[in-house]
This record gives sequence, C-alpha cells and structure tokens, in this order.
Amino acid sequence: MNVLLINPWIYDFAAYDLWLKPLGLLNIASFLEKFGYKVSLINCLDRNHPLGGKRYKNPPANRFNCGKFFSQEVAKPPLLKDVPRKYKRYGIPPEIFEEELSHLEKPHVVGITSGMTYWYPGVFEVIKRIKEKFPKTPVILGGIYASLCFEHARKFSGADYIIKGKGEIPFLKILDGIKGVKRDYSRICWKKIQQNLLPAYHLLYRTASVAILTSRGCPFRCSYCASFLLEDCFIQKDPEKVLNEISYYVNKFKVKDIAFYDDALLVNAEKHIIPILEGIIKKFKGKVRFHTPNGLHIKFIDEKMAKLFYSANFKTIRLSFESISSNKASEMDLVKAVENFARAGYKKEDLGVYIMVGLPGQDLDEITNSIEFVRKTGARVKIAEFSPIPGTAEFEKAIRHSCLPLQQEPLFQNNSIFYLWNKKISYQDLLKIKKLSKKEDECGPLE
Repeated sequence: MNVLLINPWIYDFAAYDLWLKPLGLLNIASFLEKFGYKVSLINCLDRNHPLGGKRYKNPPANRFNCGKFFSQEVAKPPLLKDVPRKYKRYGIPPEIFEEELSHLEKPHVVGITSGMTYWYPGVFEVIKRIKEKFPKTPVILGGIYASLCFEHARKFSGADYIIKGKGEIPFLKILDGIKGVKRDYSRICWKKIQQNLLPAYHLLYRTASVAILTSRGCPFRCSYCASFLLEDCFIQKDPEKVLNEISYYVNKFKVKDIAFYDDALLVNAEKHIIPILEGIIKKFKGKVRFHTPNGLHIKFIDEKMAKLFYSANFKTIRLSFESISSNKASEMDLVKAVENFARAGYKKEDLGVYIMVGLPGQDLDEITNSIEFVRKTGARVKIAEFSPIPGTAEFEKAIRHSCLPLQQEPLFQNNSIFYLWNKKISYQDLLKIKKLSKKEDECGPLE
C-alpha cells in the first residue's frame, strides 16, 4: 500500500523558517515503514526543493541554515480584509506541488498534517487539490489544527478521517482497516516506540539542518500552551539514544545545524540534558552547531548548565521570560541566567529573551516595562505575539475580552492580529513595541 504524506503550505501574514521540519509527519512516516507500508512525502515548506531550480528564486539561507520561505501574495480571507498587511502563501509554488504529484505512484491513502490553527487555509487547499487529482483516495488529516479544532476540521476540511492527538497508532489502525489487516495493537508499546523511533528524514530532499525532539509532551501547564492537549504524557528519550540519533544525522546527512524543539528540555537535567550535553562535547567537538529556538526555562540555568551549553557549541540560545508579571520566572531568575551564560562565554547580546505580547488583559505599560527590563540585562528582546489557543486557560480569558468569535473561527486566533480583539493594545501600539524591542541597547547594568 502506497501512503503519501503531505506537509501543507502556510497561509499567513508572516512566516520564517527557524529550522522548521514536519517532525510529527516524519515520525508517522518512520512508524508506518516499520509496519511494512511504503511511504512518500511532499513537503510544501521545503526551501531546498530541487524542482524549483531556475524557475523561482528561494531567499538565501543565513549562516545557520535558516531563512525566509519563498512566498506569493494571495487574497486575504474576507474576515481579515481590514488587516493592514499582505497575506501570503509560504512554500513551494502550486505548480511544483502538482509536478510532485504527477511524478509519484498513485497513492492508496493520503495523510496530511496541520500546524497552527489559523493556517488551515493551506490544509484545505492541499485537500482540495488531492481530491481533484485522486477523487477516490481516502484523506487522513491530523496535527495541531485537526486536534485543537476537531469539529471545525470535521465540518469544513473535506478529509475522510480526522485524527485527534498522537497520530501514529490511529493512523496505523486506519490503514490496516482499509487494507484488511488484523493486528493486536495492545502489543505496541508506546514508550518503547518513542525511545527507538527516528524521524524519516530520508524522505526529504537535501537538508543542511534537522530538528530534533528528545522528549514528547511537557510536565508544565503554562496558561497559553496546548502541549498537554496534544500529548497526554511526558516521555524523555534515553540520552544515549539521543546521541546516537545526532550521530546518525551528522554521518548520514552531513548536517551542520541541529535545533532542539523540546518544550521542556531542561527537566530532569541530571539524567537527561546534562549527559546529552556531555556526550555532544565528547563526540562532536564543535563540528555541529546546536540551537534552542523554543526557549529554555530560565529557572534551571545555573553556572554548570550554562558552561555545558557553551562547550557543546550551542549557537542560538533563547530564554523564556514572558513578562515581568509572569508566574513562570522572576526578574532575578532572568538576571542570573543571563549572567551565568555570560560567565560561560556567551556575549549577552547573543542571548534572546522571549516576551509575550498581547495576552488578555495585558496593557502597554507592562509590555514596555518588560522590554526595558530585558534590555537592562544586556540580552536581546524577542517579541512573541500571543495566539489564543483553544483549550488553554488564556483562550478562555481571550474569549471574555474579545468581541470576535475566536471559538468559532480559527482565523481570528492568528497571533499577528491580536490587537483586533485585545482592547488594551492597538495596532499603533504594536508598531511602537516592535520598534522599542529593536532599539540599540545603551542601558547600564541593573542595580
């Protein structure tokens, strides 16, 4: 049975490739291959797609193999027509997608993943094209949007099956049902699968970087995050298996950059990240650059931890602070973390600190005070615009603050338009915030 998996386009006002890889889809591909299914993959967000070649120009990558996606302006959804920004389709041009389809064996089943809830127009576009080309082929939809907006996806996506939550075993059950295979699924050990599963990077075209997950789920319950809704437990990989996975990527694909995408990378540090960092230092000796785009919990950054990150050649350090009123970490936690990284060898200006902007009830003073505080530490401010995610505590607050139907229409959950429903922050305020966050740091040390 031929199974085609597709990572769809992003339709949005902004998108950037920060080592973005369809990890969930790659895990499902690897899982299905272990059970004998033949899998192919189309990644609409592939910045290195060979079929593009001379016909369209991809924006160049930066020194760490990140960069802008190829994009084309498209009509805004009518609901967003008044947003003063261009709306674009990010990823390979549709004609390249169609060529990909024409080169493949006819699939018996097509599986499509989904990212942010408000990216569903790209998902719907892919499903529409698949249904036109293969009208009798079942389409399975999973991923973040499908899980968090299940009823919306069921009613409007056009998919034949919708998977909510972890996708590997449900996907296998659907395929087995179509093929008529009988299997005892109780004998499939989920934890053992996670320890030994390698994402199917061999299905992608040339890649100079990979994203890696050393864990699934998150033990924390941040009010704005839906990790606990997507993963019902927290599982960490054995450090030795993580190091073997890194070795595989370096030897097989010659990657130069590896991004850790864990939600809670520093939890159980003595048994997890510390032996991983020590193993990286011993095995790779600066041959690979590592990155933490998701943000590290600053409460866990002591001198030992900071020195290990520096010695292991982590080039991109992002810290989660949120705001001066956050319960996640205190101002002194941030000061200590920045100082520990500086003592380890990092320049303070190379450290990025995420500040949440647009939380329900948050006003301009709180945001500007948070920005000024971060700047005084010497680190750089990284603005993270709030997206109201269904099922989270902040989503319920956003509903109470908003006159827009956030619950019924995922397009209104876009982080680029929070000022449409957050009455305390205007679009002009947002422009001021972004300008302030990029201001050259001339502040003195904290008292």
